[in-house]
Amino acid sequence: MQALRLKVPTSSTFQPLADEALVDPSSAYAGTTPSPRSRYPQPFVKWAGGKSQLLPKISEVMPRHFGRYFEPFVGGGAVYFHLRPKDAVISDANFELINAYRVIKTDLESLTHNLEILQQKPISPALYERYRKMNPEKLPSVKRAVRFIFLNKTCYNGLYRVNKKGKFNVPFGKYPRMPKLAEEANLIEVQKILRTAEIMYASYEIALGQASDGDVVYLDPPYSPDPKSPSFTGYTKESFSFVDQKRLAARFRELDRRGCLLILSNSDTRLVRDLYSNYTRIRLKSGRMINCVGSERMGYRELLILNYKTPVETLNPWVKISS
Repeated sequence: MQALRLKVPTSSTFQPLADEALVDPSSAYAGTTPSPRSRYPQPFVKWAGGKSQLLPKISEVMPRHFGRYFEPFVGGGAVYFHLRPKDAVISDANFELINAYRVIKTDLESLTHNLEILQQKPISPALYERYRKMNPEKLPSVKRAVRFIFLNKTCYNGLYRVNKKGKFNVPFGKYPRMPKLAEEANLIEVQKILRTAEIMYASYEIALGQASDGDVVYLDPPYSPDPKSPSFTGYTKESFSFVDQKRLAARFRELDRRGCLLILSNSDTRLVRDLYSNYTRIRLKSGRMINCVGSERMGYRELLILNYKTPVETLNPWVKISS
């Protein structure tokens, strides 16, 4: 049996902000008085695989003291916005997404102005196609972010998908009226938290080059496909394959050797269980967010994989499993 060693980083960048509506009744924190917590910030886009349903469990297992926070598959940012770390590196391989984060951070006024103008237009398949066919690489950063947010809010099921040429190819969502493109109050709070974050357009390998002993890394890659259901694992023109899953597992082990505190979300498949067989695995049940039949969005099994014993189990900030 492996020995355990206790290690508490001197930096403390995350203090749990309890939200009564999000407390898991099975949590060790259930029954305590939650601290006041603002509704915002929260994700400003819909995102396949978003972690809103799993926030109670992720909060429960999150180390209470750590250095920097890294999230290299940030997506809609549900976990990042919930934890609100003071010192973070967020990144993604989707440039349209990262551009939107950067514009919110640096030019929110222009973004909200343009979104307000678009908000007043009547929604139609023709308007959707006009924006879908725009070449984002020829647009200024603000217009590019507006296009991205508009397509995200009006496409089918909020799915972001591109073909091998990098062209957005999700059909219109058939909305009878223009959906709300953005909540200004939310974007203001998103901008506030982004002021202390480093935002990178990069592969996870590059983004994690900075991670070191005592830092927390939350990994939420495109999921390993469930053999019984359709797979949505590609939201950039490069898909996330079996080989990519193995390479990510190798990087997980490397980060473990560096002393990083690691949390990884993935589907509960044999491949994932085999790749992370030496680590703590917590089975969860959540809704399947991408499915055209609402009744089939429930009952999807996922895993949280950790390289440390949780605060609930040890009553310590965290206990690292020795290699």
